[in-house]
Amino acid sequence: MQYKDISSVKQAEEKLLLLLHDIDEFPSERKLSEKLGVSRSVLRSAIQHLEDENELVRINGKLKSNRMISISMLGSGSMTEELQMDNKDSEVIQFSKELVNVSTKKTKDFFKINDDSKLIKLIRMRKNKGLPISYEIAYMDFNRFPKILDVDFDGKSLYKTIDKYYSIKVAYGREEISCVEADEKKAGILEIPVGSPLFKVSSYNYDADDNPVEHTDQFLAGSKFQYQLHATNIFDYKEDLD
Repeated sequence: MQYKDISSVKQAEEKLLLLLHDIDEFPSERKLSEKLGVSRSVLRSAIQHLEDENELVRINGKLKSNRMISISMLGSGSMTEELQMDNKDSEVIQFSKELVNVSTKKTKDFFKINDDSKLIKLIRMRKNKGLPISYEIAYMDFNRFPKILDVDFDGKSLYKTIDKYYSIKVAYGREEISCVEADEKKAGILEIPVGSPLFKVSSYNYDADDNPVEHTDQFLAGSKFQYQLHATNIFDYKEDLD
């Protein structure tokens, strides 16, 4: 009997996962139970397990799929392109914007500025289908981009704004990827437990003349992202090094 119960729940989980490809928000428990052909108790057990595994999430009491976003580590696109921020299901929210002093030698060296220079510090979050996916801290040289300080970045692209006001495009960059634990602030913003694993992606981006444009630290919930490393790209990259 115990084996049969476990098997029924597992089958319900598999059916639920198949539904993730077709719908974003599930119907009522009664309709879902009838659609899957399982009892409500089995359905509740399956949903609870999928929630524990971060396959399903609740937003304002409604059950929704938690689709992971795949990012290619050796792809040519920027993080913004990878996250498809122009997608109609995505949203950018500005938290704050201020002038700050240069905090680290690495930042000073990247921007090629001295200790007395000021940086614009822009803090934002990104959502996809209503789910928070990224907490970001971006820095720009105030002397080079002073107009950025007056822009409200709710729903706006940083790169497109720089291009609009200064006709400067980001041509290339480099990224450093590490893992950190979510502190109380980041956990609250990303709606995950404190101590959850986060991808920290530090990007340093330049224009076509090799001038620094912006530096960003992005914090991505490990349960919502997966990085892909393609073997063919590894060999191509090795040949370039040789």
